[in-house]
Amino acid sequence: MEVIPFQRKNRSDLIFEKLHEMIRAGHWNPGERFPTELELTKLFNVGRSTVREALNHLKSFNVIHVVPGHGTFITETPLLEPDILSRHIPDGTTAQELFNIIEFRICLEPSTAYLAAERILQEQVERLLATAGAVDNEDLTPAEFAETDIAFHIFLAEITGNPLCIESMRSLHKIFYKQQFVTSLISARKKAAAQSHMAIAKAVAEHNPKTAEKEMRAHLYDTRKHLESIVRETALQETVYLAEREKL
Repeated sequence: MEVIPFQRKNRSDLIFEKLHEMIRAGHWNPGERFPTELELTKLFNVGRSTVREALNHLKSFNVIHVVPGHGTFITETPLLEPDILSRHIPDGTTAQELFNIIEFRICLEPSTAYLAAERILQEQVERLLATAGAVDNEDLTPAEFAETDIAFHIFLAEITGNPLCIESMRSLHKIFYKQQFVTSLISARKKAAAQSHMAIAKAVAEHNPKTAEKEMRAHLYDTRKHLESIVRETALQETVYLAEREKL
């Protein structure tokens, strides 16, 4: 099984896991104020952007929430087991683990797009279109691309109004992030993703569920092709490396 050559866990992932472990252990109680970004940067001796990314993961799992003007708090009923599915892809670094993710998305998300097209409200259209095109930005880092891309897919789930669709997408956020990070390594991926997102968004905005479903399926199959390309290049690089080493 080929291994994708990128860092297995960055600092924000490690901080997220440590904070989540502390919450599960009762270090902070439901409803209690959570440390500020500044306090956490001192605690972990890292930059604020690293802490902010870890906090975004906690927010996506509904473990913490922000009360404007008052601070960040532990939710009354925090989701303490967000990684049930991620047990099947513990690090998301092998080709098979990443293909498992995209295949699962193919099973799930076309139907989400279908429901979103049936139920979208007029006041949601502008935000959907803005979110769809946000990934077409060459200045985005792989991590920023992954977060921006996932925000579009989560918003589609929110448009359905179905709490199971919404919570499923939020809970799967960290799993999808691993796959999106890898596929963003192909430079052409950002523009291709933006074009696919816009096609999906327009179909949803026009209340065309069949087209939305079709465009989402095409988008995910295209993502799988990008992933296959990365795996092939990885295998090729490994072969070249071994051949060169044998000459020594």
